[in-house]
Amino acid sequence: MKKQSIIFSIILAVFFGFQSCDIDEKIIDEASGEDLLTNAEPLTLLAPAYNNMRRVYGHRWFFALQTFSADEGILPTRGSDWFDGGVFQELHRHDWGSTHRYTTETFGHITAGLATATQAIGSLEEGTQEHAEAVGLLSHFMWVALDAYGQVPYRGITDINFSDDPQILKGAEAVSTIIANLESVMSSLPTGKNTVRFTQDAAKSLMARVYLNKAVYEDRYASNFSFSNEDMQKVIDLTTDVISSGTHDLETDDYFSMFDPDNENHPEIIWSAKNEKTSVRISGRSVSRNTTNGLSRGLLYKVDGGWEEGSDAGCTLPEFLDKFDSANDPRYYKENYPNEAGTIPLAQYEINRGFLEGQLFGIKTEDGAAVINDDQTTIDIVPVQLFSRDLSFANHTRDVSLIAANQSVGVRVSKWSIEGLGANRDDTGVDIVIFRLADLYLMRAEAKLRLGSGDALADVNAVRVARGGSGFAIGSATLEDVYDERGFEFYWEYHRRTDQIRFGTWEDTWTDKTDTDTNMRIFPIPPGPVAETPGLEQNPGYN
Repeated sequence: MKKQSIIFSIILAVFFGFQSCDIDEKIIDEASGEDLLTNAEPLTLLAPAYNNMRRVYGHRWFFALQTFSADEGILPTRGSDWFDGGVFQELHRHDWGSTHRYTTETFGHITAGLATATQAIGSLEEGTQEHAEAVGLLSHFMWVALDAYGQVPYRGITDINFSDDPQILKGAEAVSTIIANLESVMSSLPTGKNTVRFTQDAAKSLMARVYLNKAVYEDRYASNFSFSNEDMQKVIDLTTDVISSGTHDLETDDYFSMFDPDNENHPEIIWSAKNEKTSVRISGRSVSRNTTNGLSRGLLYKVDGGWEEGSDAGCTLPEFLDKFDSANDPRYYKENYPNEAGTIPLAQYEINRGFLEGQLFGIKTEDGAAVINDDQTTIDIVPVQLFSRDLSFANHTRDVSLIAANQSVGVRVSKWSIEGLGANRDDTGVDIVIFRLADLYLMRAEAKLRLGSGDALADVNAVRVARGGSGFAIGSATLEDVYDERGFEFYWEYHRRTDQIRFGTWEDTWTDKTDTDTNMRIFPIPPGPVAETPGLEQNPGYN
């Protein structure tokens, strides 16, 4: 194992019960010095970088930046609730500044990820699987930084010296470095199915995503992006390698199963950030918060006047909903129990999924637990009331605005599962999906259309038929069709902002958003890092 030439502080993480798919960690000590690295287990060195991926993908960080700034999501101020200093309104209106709380915090989580991955690279033996994984994780943190902020603090993957200032990579240099690093470790990355470790298929998926967006990253403020034939062919080749490997399969039975607590090693998922349902909370970083923030507070009604934890926060936009074939698209809504008052078998209960519109109904509870009827096999479904002063009912209408008329307006989104019948916010086993096979089919379809060669329709219909059967196929596929399909397929999954910029809809108008400033295509660098890091510059349009 290599030693770094500089002493630095690390958090020593010890894995327990490690299996081929497990990367659980338990923080036990903090110390300084090179001696900790000398005898550390490889997986111990990898743990902080994997853990930081959860932080980046937390519900208030990369998720909020990708979702509430786009045309799929809005987090209104409801009375005095959810104003939060205006941070969500600013995201939606595209008038955030350089000190915006969540752009600042997300940048901090990304740079922490870059640091922990770089530390692991400098301490692991080149040529090993663990070293290759660390380079893969670093490359992914680099991509998030490039996509969201346009600048990547980088220390390299050889001869790392933490006493030197990092390089600041931008545009073409950042793209080429990410690609070169992934190519350099490809043969050392594991093959086969493992959704919580960085594999060759994860690397190929990331490379395809970088090539697909390369024209954006190299000319961020262009009026029209020039997607080169060479880049599009790279996307086609990389996605074809993964699709043709037979390692992953499109989900054909239950679309929402990919976002359930047992989604680790789901056939369609290529790579995800691992979550574990334990007694240790991770400060709101779990993906289930994306669901509870899309539900009404008090989804699980208590007859004693108490309320389950949840949130009356985010919802989707009418313009986005209007694109769906809501009557036939199984991704729009899944009814697990009738949304009406009545009695159902206890074993049948699971929250309804997808877009929740109109009056909501949920299970009757007391003191945080479901009220099981005397027969011990059934529970009652009752109207859901909102957590508000007047205890109004949750009747979610499509019409919504940044200053909401009441707590009920706005269609909620329940894509990611909430576990069990009780409150669930932070402690969840739902892994955060980063790459899945449908994305590769639709990336390949888009690349074929931009290249002007290949059967894009077959790729789009591969996804649609998997979701809704042969009758759900379409007869032709344009770039607009691919763009819409990505909205149907990946809503609430961290894609929308990136897709809107690439397809040229980012400066469009939607509910309460009229800004057309192209500077808002990337977020500001926080003032602190700008002042402290040579070469790191504030992005155009920000003070």
